[in-house]
Amino acid sequence: MDPLRIGVIGTGNIGTAHARSLAREISGAEVAWVYDADPARSTQLADELGANVAPNVEQLIASSDAVVIASPDDRHAEQALLCLDAQRPVLCEKPLAPTVADAQAVVDAEVDLGLRLISVGFMRRFDPGYAALKESLPGIGHALIVHNVHRNEAAPYGLATSMTMTNMAIHEFDINRWLLDDDYATVQVVAGRPGPRTPEGQLDPVLVLLITRGGVIVEIEAFINAAYGYEVRCEVVGSDGTVEMGDGAFLTRRSGRAIGHDVPALWLGRFADAYRRQLQAWVDATQRGRTSGATAWDGLLATITANAAVTAVTAGPQAIETPEVPALYR
Repeated sequence: MDPLRIGVIGTGNIGTAHARSLAREISGAEVAWVYDADPARSTQLADELGANVAPNVEQLIASSDAVVIASPDDRHAEQALLCLDAQRPVLCEKPLAPTVADAQAVVDAEVDLGLRLISVGFMRRFDPGYAALKESLPGIGHALIVHNVHRNEAAPYGLATSMTMTNMAIHEFDINRWLLDDDYATVQVVAGRPGPRTPEGQLDPVLVLLITRGGVIVEIEAFINAAYGYEVRCEVVGSDGTVEMGDGAFLTRRSGRAIGHDVPALWLGRFADAYRRQLQAWVDATQRGRTSGATAWDGLLATITANAAVTAVTAGPQAIETPEVPALYR
């Protein structure tokens, strides 16, 4: 089978990482086209990978077999709709869209088309640590509480509390649905003393507390300016025991009366393998005319939850209304 000619929209940190992985690590694909609003940045990456620079998004979509969307969050829905119009398979970085209206528009367009073409980049579903955590849940009885920690060294795009929900904690909104096979019923946000690097008027860290429809408590600590590095952990408390996933990908050293391990500065240091597995699964599925991982529907539900959390910051606990699942996603 001929390799898929992939077009990559957006050549920032994650777009560049995806393009390099597709070119060097993923079988069945080649990077044919790249586009970025900064022509110098897209040209530099194209020269490195032997790809073409597209003059605009429309040209990239028309010239590619499949598309990776790694542009700024507020462009995702618009570009996903263009891909659907051209019937191009898409791996869209999270979020599907920051607003519910835009995410719903993408879902509606895909439903009208009658084809599942969009996969959303919730790469934790492909992480070996989360996969092992999910597989272990039957051994601890009924899940009762899930504790999540998500800390960044610094705010890569500036700190705004709303973006903490729609860009950062949205990973937890998706992965806990996936772990528990359960949707959310309510959400509230608790904030206390802000850290010293928190801009005036913003909140960091925060605790997000959700209750699933099955009654499980999901707690998320979101700390975007934690200073010491990037860390993600998850513990599930069950009726018969607990299971915890930490940063098990790193070596623990013992020397000089100290025990410890390095903490990465960015998410790529923790989830490089998950991103690679996600890309390979997407390419393999696309070659078979399928999607992989999170669907556009999953993306919509994550955005609904994130926006309810944004409202909860100032308005208190919120009910989360989950629409009826279209037949396309059942």
